[in-house]
Amino acid sequence: MNERAVIAERSARQEFASLVSIIEVPLLNENYWAKLPGVAADGIMLDLEDSVTPAAKHAARGRASEVLGDMPYFGGRRVIVRCNNLGSPWGREDLEALGTVAADILISYPKVESREELDEVARILEAAGHPHRLHVMIETARALIELDRIASHPAVVGLHFGYVDLAADIGSRPFDENGEMSALTQAYARSKIATAAAAYGLFVSGGSLIPEYKNVAKVRAHVKSWADLGYTACIAVSPAHLPIVNELMRPTAAEAERARRIVTAYDEATAQGDPAAVLDGKVITLPDYKVAALTLDRAPKNAEKAERA
Repeated sequence: MNERAVIAERSARQEFASLVSIIEVPLLNENYWAKLPGVAADGIMLDLEDSVTPAAKHAARGRASEVLGDMPYFGGRRVIVRCNNLGSPWGREDLEALGTVAADILISYPKVESREELDEVARILEAAGHPHRLHVMIETARALIELDRIASHPAVVGLHFGYVDLAADIGSRPFDENGEMSALTQAYARSKIATAAAAYGLFVSGGSLIPEYKNVAKVRAHVKSWADLGYTACIAVSPAHLPIVNELMRPTAAEAERARRIVTAYDEATAQGDPAAVLDGKVITLPDYKVAALTLDRAPKNAEKAERA
């Protein structure tokens, strides 16, 4: 088995590298469902939490069970379900229902605060029959303090930075006077979450929500900042944001081609017993190879994806 295969086997970051754009879908909005097959997203997030009123929680859970019985409708894209937190009146029943789903889905668990809480989430899912893997949302001050223990939990494959919720929990301002994410109040959390994800081999997502969400230039700058920080995915709050996410969160054609050359050169060199390769007069080592392999996994795999981006 070559080096790249070994890396992919042990890293959720590699496994979910092509999960770049995620669209959040309100479960009880039929207009969204009619448009879903044509949406240019790598992942579909079904929401049982923020977009569902307390009176509609039971109906939304039933709708989730119904649509998850028809996985072909999602067109082979990754399906993520955001449940309610165990501290709410609906979290346990959400998890028990999702644990009966045999299809391969991710559970997006919001407002996590401790590793012990994740232990309980995993127990509920396992008892229901299907211990799905977790994409956990870092949205509280306690979660930020406990991040190392949360990120290292064996059920966790991804992290998400819930920047608006975290600011509300701390009492800080998520955006500055220009309506852009505040570097003063958010930089530490953004960097810490990105670093923890890289350290534990997890994929990591931000979001496209800003106050002026229809201002294309500001949305572009906001999305680009996630990519610049090392985030691997972005949850779009509007389908109009998806082309921006697909463009800015994926490697360019030139970056993908350069990565392809690095991978080829390194594979050929190590096959001959050399510890490193030389490409265009520069030494290519294992860290360079790992970065290039991840870049290739994040690049569009075919013409259809290239057109979407």
